[in-house]
Amino acid sequence: MPVTDTQRAYELIRVKIITTQMPPGAVIHEGDLMAELGLGRTPIREALKLLEAQRLVSVSPRRGMFVAPINLADLGEIEEMRSVLDPLSVRLAAARIMPAELAELTEIVRQAGPAGRAGDVDALLELDRRYHRLLAIATRNDLLRNEMEMLYDLSNRIWYYYVDKLDPADVAFDALEEIVDALSRRDSVAAELAMKRHIWRFGESIKRCL
Repeated sequence: MPVTDTQRAYELIRVKIITTQMPPGAVIHEGDLMAELGLGRTPIREALKLLEAQRLVSVSPRRGMFVAPINLADLGEIEEMRSVLDPLSVRLAAARIMPAELAELTEIVRQAGPAGRAGDVDALLELDRRYHRLLAIATRNDLLRNEMEMLYDLSNRIWYYYVDKLDPADVAFDALEEIVDALSRRDSVAAELAMKRHIWRFGESIKRCL
């Protein structure tokens, strides 16, 4: 199915916001985005509405449109949600993941080794994004997948906001490797425990940066 201009605009703007190329609190000018992305006003506007629904864009009736801010309350809310939904995702994935998906997760974990030893935080963040996206797909639950991807985008933006303060150890893949091992054994209990450790570590790493 061909990608629409709205989908293109959404993905391009979404990546710019998550990676903080468009920093928290920045004013959003539709005209600037039209010129930069080479897209019309309608798809840009529709994409921004989608991003507003995902809490990446905020709108003030009298002040205009802005990239949503980041604050400590966001981190607490994200952790509360992910502490429930991420363990659920691995529990479902333990029963539903396909062999090809398991192989891809294994390869992502393998690639994280050299990236960690090289101190390449950006590469680790990208591998982490691919890992969680694939895990969401493996749940075979579209409603859960959409919710998880929204929460992950919010989490990932916090990572990028503090990327200069992060150590490669903060994006360690040891818990994610344990999850893959548990999924290969269809052990949902072990997978959930490893995921809970992963979420806890995310919160602790960010709190040290505040």
